[in-house]
Amino acid sequence: MLRNIIHIIKSFAFFISGVLIKRKYDVIFYYPQYFNRGVNNDNQFFKHILLSCDRNNISYIVFEEPDFTVNNKRNSKATPFDFIYIVIILLRKLYSSKLTAQLKDQKIGGFISRLFFRNLYFNNYITLSQSMLSVFRGINPDALLYDLQHGIIHHNKENYLVGGVAESNLVDNDANLLLSGASYKNILVSNEKLNYFQNHALVIGSNIPSKINLHESFNNNILITLQFTHDHTAEQNEMLFKELSKFVASSKEVKFYLKNHPRFNDEVNLSELLKLPNVMMAPNDINECFSLCSLHATAYSTSTFEAALLGIPTILISTKTEFNYFQKEFSYPLNNVIGEFDSISFYQEKSKIIKNWAIAYYTPFNEPNFINSLR
Repeated sequence: MLRNIIHIIKSFAFFISGVLIKRKYDVIFYYPQYFNRGVNNDNQFFKHILLSCDRNNISYIVFEEPDFTVNNKRNSKATPFDFIYIVIILLRKLYSSKLTAQLKDQKIGGFISRLFFRNLYFNNYITLSQSMLSVFRGINPDALLYDLQHGIIHHNKENYLVGGVAESNLVDNDANLLLSGASYKNILVSNEKLNYFQNHALVIGSNIPSKINLHESFNNNILITLQFTHDHTAEQNEMLFKELSKFVASSKEVKFYLKNHPRFNDEVNLSELLKLPNVMMAPNDINECFSLCSLHATAYSTSTFEAALLGIPTILISTKTEFNYFQKEFSYPLNNVIGEFDSISFYQEKSKIIKNWAIAYYTPFNEPNFINSLR
């Protein structure tokens, strides 16, 4: 609680001082707190882009949206958005419920701009998970708005494309996507009806390394990236847990390292699994996890791509149709069980296959594409 109060005070001081102090940035970066996943509680999705801005003398500020319900640590290099976030939450309760969510937030943004952003100028806004797109459209109607891809996208992905129609939060705010690979753009363009993404999606690549293979053979350690979040129903989380338990029970000869989803909030009780002698929690840093484990398992985590680019094969746990994204959408080329990877030659063959598969979705970061996208 004390930590939250400190960040609220820091945030209040920054935005109140902005009433008098003129600040101008080429880019505002904005993201929710739960994306602090790096060793130093930094945002790994923005890291390479911020370095690119530094190299090209592009001025920026990073705002961090608080989440008072989670224990994720704060990024000391980001400016806390706590004060404005609280103002926004309060104003959402005051504005008419007859307005669409986008229009309500745009009006709130216009109100906030006249008070706290009157001397803060910016040309570009880049966010994660489409956070505060409508608010910042209201703050600056002329800015370029971007949502940076942070997870998998398929042909019926909520918040992107459903039933061939682009998400209203993107369309109503004239927002653009920054994508990690051409294959993702092809999925969007080939499945939409009104050609929104043809002109609003740009491939800039990603910072996921793909030059080296971390492991030459299976070392009996398996990283399991979990998908338990409030986005699922209780029944869906229970089904995923049953499949996870069955998978863990299938082999007592290996060590399983469980890594919770960043938005995990005790939706599932893992205590019984963790009582098993070969099951333990994984390190916080995903890079450390991949160094420790030479196999990866998941229902449908984006880490499947990260692992593939490092030559680490994934075993897909979920057999339910609704979560078979990697089989249905991305044609994941492997369908193996744990024991098959005991063969060194088999492991190395599969490592090569999945790396070639993943590169089409996660190409190396294209700095010129990113820089040229800015206004």
